[in-house]
Amino acid sequence: MKKSILVIGGGIAGLAAAVELAANNLSVLLVEQKQHLGGRAFSFVDKKNGDDVDNGQHLMMGCYHSTLRLLNMIGSLPDVSLQPALRVVFRHPEKGKTELHASSLPVPLHLLSGLLGLKSLSLSDRLSLLRVGAALMKAKPESDERLQRMTVSEWLLSLHQSEANRKYLWDILAIGTLNDAPDRVSASLFVNVLQAAFLGSRSDSAMVIPRKGLSRIFGEPAADFLRSHGCDVRLNTSVERVVIRKNKVSEVKLSTGEVVTPDAVISAVPYFDLPKLFDEPTLRKFPEFNIADRFVSSPIVTIHLWFDMEHGAVGGNDFVPEEFVALLHSPIHWIFNKTKISGGRKNGLSYLSLVISGAEKFLAMKKEEIVALAVAELRRFFPESKNAVVRHSHVIKEKRATFSPRVGTEQFRPSHITSLENFFLAGDWTDTKLPATIEGAVHSGFACAEAVLRNSKHQSRFKNPSAR
Repeated sequence: MKKSILVIGGGIAGLAAAVELAANNLSVLLVEQKQHLGGRAFSFVDKKNGDDVDNGQHLMMGCYHSTLRLLNMIGSLPDVSLQPALRVVFRHPEKGKTELHASSLPVPLHLLSGLLGLKSLSLSDRLSLLRVGAALMKAKPESDERLQRMTVSEWLLSLHQSEANRKYLWDILAIGTLNDAPDRVSASLFVNVLQAAFLGSRSDSAMVIPRKGLSRIFGEPAADFLRSHGCDVRLNTSVERVVIRKNKVSEVKLSTGEVVTPDAVISAVPYFDLPKLFDEPTLRKFPEFNIADRFVSSPIVTIHLWFDMEHGAVGGNDFVPEEFVALLHSPIHWIFNKTKISGGRKNGLSYLSLVISGAEKFLAMKKEEIVALAVAELRRFFPESKNAVVRHSHVIKEKRATFSPRVGTEQFRPSHITSLENFFLAGDWTDTKLPATIEGAVHSGFACAEAVLRNSKHQSRFKNPSAR
């Protein structure tokens, strides 16, 4: 009989684990307490306009090798596109537009030459960027204790990066990847990110752009894959209690009243939900699972705006010409032209998605205030938008979008393998050596699946869902 694995949580980490196990002919029961899969990476269809609206915008990179492998396995790789070479447009309200564009030179000169072409910086500032490149080539973030004690800001200052370099390049990259202020977050983790993106192949540094809603790229095709492999996917189903006997999970009680006895369990729930799986005596006996207070969450606010362009730019053209653009000297960090990305307008409206990372101070603001701020910033950066009329809007506040990778947090990120012989931990907050990204989540899911494949020794007790 197939060996049976219970995966708790249908976010990206849980989906990756389940897909890998199913591909290796194991029987998987995946339970998700919400009505949708994908966790924080999901989308819904706007009832008014018919557009796919992502809960939070995700921009991936070519160095997301695990993510690209997952997309290929579930058949949605054609729904994303990889840039031929890295190209990121930055806009400043006074200085205008500049680009970070990788050249055709060999790695890593392709990106160093691109950094030297940032015309928004002075020549001396651009030359000082080379210090960061040299430091990246020598850095060993996993063993360098000095680097592990530094914030991103401290590390950049140690490399004599000017205020302009920090403000107009490094800070926006740090906030975008680590989702918190550079004077808070870990330099070692930032170095890991930069090394993966800048020192790998040419394609590693290029951006990967989702062309459809995140649910159409991750949740829906993953569910189809699992069901086609005879696995069971249950939504609106949570775990009430994980029961441990003799240093292993013996049974799991579900909210449906069912009790299952899996060979192994992968928990892919957030760190703040992990303790809820166990009773108090178990948490006292296994304090490694009572870790909610060791992490700090960092929020993301996404503003979705639909404009009537007949009253906007000349000829009704979009006033944001790029598919995505980073804003400098603005509370808005990124703009995504969803109309351009998805290939056309619906109902004649132009759809933009604006992202604020590390958005703690915006959580208390009313929707109307946030929309007004976003529109004012668009007017400031794109004056030709002054007559464009907002016809529709959504503001999504993800209060616990990611964990904040502050200095010292790495020591608390748990291994995928626990002290229980058949219980494993997945999630972007586990010890992936990556920030809280889709890639980190997928990497953790694959790692747990590999551990299960190595360690699972017992016969299946689940009935094969295909035989029900």
